[in-house]
Amino acid sequence: MADNQPLPAGFAPDDELEEERTGRRTRNRLIILGAVVALAVAYMVYAAFPGNALYFVTVSEFKGGDEYQDGRVLRVSGKLVPESFQRQDNSTLARFQLVDKEGDGGGASLDASYVGVMPDLFFNPHSEIILEGSYASTGVFETDNILVKCPSKYQSLEEELPADYNTYNAGPAPQAS
Repeated sequence: MADNQPLPAGFAPDDELEEERTGRRTRNRLIILGAVVALAVAYMVYAAFPGNALYFVTVSEFKGGDEYQDGRVLRVSGKLVPESFQRQDNSTLARFQLVDKEGDGGGASLDASYVGVMPDLFFNPHSEIILEGSYASTGVFETDNILVKCPSKYQSLEEELPADYNTYNAGPAPQAS
């Protein structure tokens, strides 16, 4: 007889209470999982950008601004001064100079040093070189990493081809039939 009596207001059967509890647990788990995934993605984005957040300055900007010469890590862009590269035999220490790529730096050059293997395109006269490192108290930019921007292959080929290249490679003249 007790089973047929109506429940007082505000009371639900045990089955309904259990379903409500299970739904809350599932929803809470999904919220926690979503928060953990969002935090992980945010951390990966944050960790990926600090190294790339360094902007680069030209050689003339670097030489003209004392604020860049305080020992902090930054990037300097330029091109290799011809005949300035020096490396002693059996050594990985290299010394060289950079100037502005466009040549409008008023003759400003930057003495730099690097320990390691030089990139392949470092010696290409058309390459833009970006040095990452810091300015030492000795007056030399101590490079930790060298980035070489590949030159436009079409531009460098056009500049290096002789003026009469097409007359040599035009092939035999077409014959009249």
